[in-house]
This record gives sequence, structure tokens and C-alpha cells, in this order.
Amino acid sequence: MKKARLFFQLIGLGVLAISLSIASCTKEGPMGPAGADGTDGKDGVDGNSTCLACHGQEIKTTIEAQFSQSVHVSGLNAVDYAGGRSYCARCHSHQGYVEFAETGAVSGNISNPTAWECATCHSLHETMEAGDYALRLNGPVTLLTDNTTVVDEGNNNTCLNCHQSRRNGDYYDKYTEAQTFTRKFTGDDIAVYQTAAFGPAGSATLNATSDTLTVVFDVPTTHVYISSTHAGPHLSSQGNTWIGVGGYTAAAGTMFSGHSDGCVKCHMDEASGHSFKPELDNCTSCHGEKDVYMDAIAGRVEAIGVALEAIHAIHEEDGEYHPMYASITREQFQAFWNFMILLEDRSNGAHNPTYTEALLDQAEDLLGL
Repeated sequence: MKKARLFFQLIGLGVLAISLSIASCTKEGPMGPAGADGTDGKDGVDGNSTCLACHGQEIKTTIEAQFSQSVHVSGLNAVDYAGGRSYCARCHSHQGYVEFAETGAVSGNISNPTAWECATCHSLHETMEAGDYALRLNGPVTLLTDNTTVVDEGNNNTCLNCHQSRRNGDYYDKYTEAQTFTRKFTGDDIAVYQTAAFGPAGSATLNATSDTLTVVFDVPTTHVYISSTHAGPHLSSQGNTWIGVGGYTAAAGTMFSGHSDGCVKCHMDEASGHSFKPELDNCTSCHGEKDVYMDAIAGRVEAIGVALEAIHAIHEEDGEYHPMYASITREQFQAFWNFMILLEDRSNGAHNPTYTEALLDQAEDLLGL
């Protein structure tokens, strides 16, 4: 018992010593004089404001929903077919576009091209500042039709980089001496090319087993050789019709003043946004509910197509026109070129009514329509 009593007495002395020690540490001296007031500062920027410009739930959800409806993100802009090719990749894949924007060229083929995304057009998450989502390619554009003409149309420049012709008619009409080209056709192409436009002294010969057709295309200096089933300005001539360049016409090509706001106004207004789909209200406000004018333009384009098919410059299949290998007169070729610009523009005059009519007038005159 004595030992137990001594043990508890020692514990009590220890607790008392600790308590006295704590008390001695927490003593405070007299309060010192008040310090001088600090200089008033400005309120800082909310640290999330830059992020919320895109990542606010409503904004982000809206943009993503719109962009999901776009041909750019769906991959229908030929990512698999052309996105990896060095010459095509600048417009047909995310990687190619970014490399071109940063270096001015695509150095080589891309092994695993992907479709467009937000960071294709916008330089995202690089500086983490307000201008971080600026457009990558928004400066003046040198047109590929001649590699000398420069246009500067503000935010429309981003669209013009890709939505323009890749070549002009001189790409095909380039021979100063008579030429001869020989091609072999098999399968369904045999029926198509037995009556081809093979020129004044050309020929089409079917082999003994009827499985190969050899066509000799005679191209005198009065003719032009259509050397590809993809011949023409390319599938994105919208910028050319809007600006008024690239076609065969005696009329001066000028931008239609009524559509001077261009791509952004009609293809990225409030409802369309990042879907890039033109809004009907933007058309009907000027053209009325039923646009008889655009229907008439479509009819004229169709009539020229029928005339070109009759001379075997193009071939209609499943409701679509495709160029054919052919040797046709220079006048016929120029009509063909105007037709391909308007066919690939796909706006039936909406992008530039005045220039569209000039191209149609010229083509009709050249074909005697």
C-alpha cells in the first residue's frame, strides 16, 4: 500500500510541474503601439475567370454539343483518307493543322491522324492567360490558286486557310505542245470509258478477253487533258466564290457586299455556334421564306452538268458528279472548271450571288447553252 501511495504522489507532482511550465510559457507582456495602415490595393482577378471562359458548365456543354454536330469533329473531312498525307494534312487532321499553324508546313506524313478538336483551332492551355484560346491561324491568307494573292478578312481567315481551292485551271491547261496519254481501265470503268472523250485522234480498244480497255487520249494544243477523277479546284472552293477569285469569267470578281461578314456571321451565329451549320434565319431575313433565286441557280448548275456529261467530261453516279479522264477543248474545259467551283461550293449562289452568276454566264456561253 505504501508503494502504491508513493506512486500516485509522484504522478501528481509530475502533472503539477507540467501545468506550471505551461502557465509560464503563455504569459504576455504589455501590448505594443499600433502599426501604420497598409496601402489600399486593387481587388485581384478571380483565379478561375480565365478557365471559366470556356469551362463554365453551361458554356462548355453548349460548345461541346454544337461541335459534336460538326463535320470537322466527325472525321468526315477525310481524316483516314487524307489526314496522314503531308500535303493534305494541314487541313485534314488535327496534327497537320497544328504543325502547319506553328511552322508554316507539314514536314512529313502523319502515322495516326485524328479529327479536329478544340485545340486544333485554339491554342489551349499554353499560357494559362486570357488569350490562351486565341485562334491559331487568324492572320492574312495566301491563296493556293496562285500562291501570290493575299487576303485578310479578320476571323474569316481561319476558315479561308482550308476552305479555298488548291489549284487553278492552269494546273491542267499547261501544255504548249501536243500530248498523248494512255490509260487502262477494268471492271465497271470499261463501260464508262468506251465512249470517253479521247480527243481528235484518240482511241479506245478492248482486249481479246474483254477485261481491259486501253484508251489513248490525244491532246492537241487546242485541248486540255483532265488527268484525274478528282480534277478541279478541290472540294472546298467556298472561300473562292465568297472572295470572287479562281474561275473563268470575263466579269470582275468582287466580294458580295451583302455577305461581307462572311463565314462567322452565317456559320457561327448564336444558334449554330461551333456546329458551323448556316442558320436559316440569316438567309430568310433578306431572301424570304422561299428562296426562288437559289433554286434557279441550282437548276442552271444542273443544266451545265448535263451538258458536260454529254461530252464525257464528267460522270454522274448515285446522284453525284465526278470528273472523268478526258481530252476536251479548252472552251469546254473552262466551262468544266466553273462548274466544279460552283458544284464544290455547294451554296447555290449564297456565298456570292454576283460572282456565281458571272461563272454561270461564262460556262453557258462556252457550252452554247
